[in-house]
Amino acid sequence: MTEIQYPYALLLLFLIPAIIHLKRRYRSKTGFSGVSFLSRELEPGFVKKYGTTFSGIMFMIFSVLALANIRYSVFFEKTYLESKWIMIVQDLSGSMNRPGDESGELTLGDISLEGVKAFIDMRHKDDLIGLIAFSSYAKLISPPTFDKAILRQKLNLLNRKSDAIIFRELTAGGATNASYAAWLALCAFFMLLPQEDQLSFEELRDFRHSLLGETVRNIAIPDKLKKIKFGHGMAIVLFTDGRIEAGRDEQDVRKGLPNFVNVVKLIQKLGIRFYLIVVSGGVSPGVRDAIESQGADHSPGRIFYMPRKFHPERIKAVYKSIHEMEKNRLLSKIFEKKKETRRMFGCIAMIFLMLHCFLRVTFFRV
Repeated sequence: MTEIQYPYALLLLFLIPAIIHLKRRYRSKTGFSGVSFLSRELEPGFVKKYGTTFSGIMFMIFSVLALANIRYSVFFEKTYLESKWIMIVQDLSGSMNRPGDESGELTLGDISLEGVKAFIDMRHKDDLIGLIAFSSYAKLISPPTFDKAILRQKLNLLNRKSDAIIFRELTAGGATNASYAAWLALCAFFMLLPQEDQLSFEELRDFRHSLLGETVRNIAIPDKLKKIKFGHGMAIVLFTDGRIEAGRDEQDVRKGLPNFVNVVKLIQKLGIRFYLIVVSGGVSPGVRDAIESQGADHSPGRIFYMPRKFHPERIKAVYKSIHEMEKNRLLSKIFEKKKETRRMFGCIAMIFLMLHCFLRVTFFRV
């Protein structure tokens, strides 16, 4: 693809013949033009006769071309490592403080956090990773970030040994509000979108209300989100020890809690991968079918079932499996780069100018 930045500058090319004509008329009036009829031997050589005129014309032509700045496109392929967007959703309800291994020294929360730490260390430096904790309510602990040091600091706030305020607040709650936590993870992805593609507060509120109540067969997605390719490297990993129900009774509706199955269906319809790590197998059939269903419009989901007590290495192995399934792929993309001819034509014009000056000094010295 070729384009001219200043096309009207090319009109200056039509002035060149006029300049040459005026120059010849000036020479004919002031110079001696009758040498040729006296003797052919007295006529100047070809270079002396036409060299300065030719170099002057070429200087003017390339100067105009440099001024117009003709640009063209160059296409090249570039390979790069895929960057993942991953939200880690961690259960921090009071039941997570029960013994999690055979020795009884570590709680279920201790073991689960060790798995999260190992997972963060596995991920590529260009991955955006965020952290959400929940019990009776969900809270964004760390927005998606590239900085693993910040993630570890935020993760330490969820450790019982830190005795942080957020840990005390969340562990005081006995309920497991996984549906709202998953919805909050989705909202974190929505906030990373370009501003023109983001939903307004009212649109986001209405969207959440559409997920309340009974399980919906077809989730209606706002037009702004339909064109977004969420499936390109986005995933949600949720750990819980509570029983996961659909959550469609009137009490949940009054609290504004989304139906978990509706949230899962939305996640999969957007193309985002969803991984659920659940202790003691507490998953209702409806939730299990929604996560593990495979269809043309669904991205794979998986449930990892953990026993009530297990070794820390077991949870690390689960997170390693998720890491392998969310491996960064080597992608390629065609890039277009605009090339300008101004510098090239400017240099050529300067060469002809120097040639013109050289010929003038050489053949027309006084």
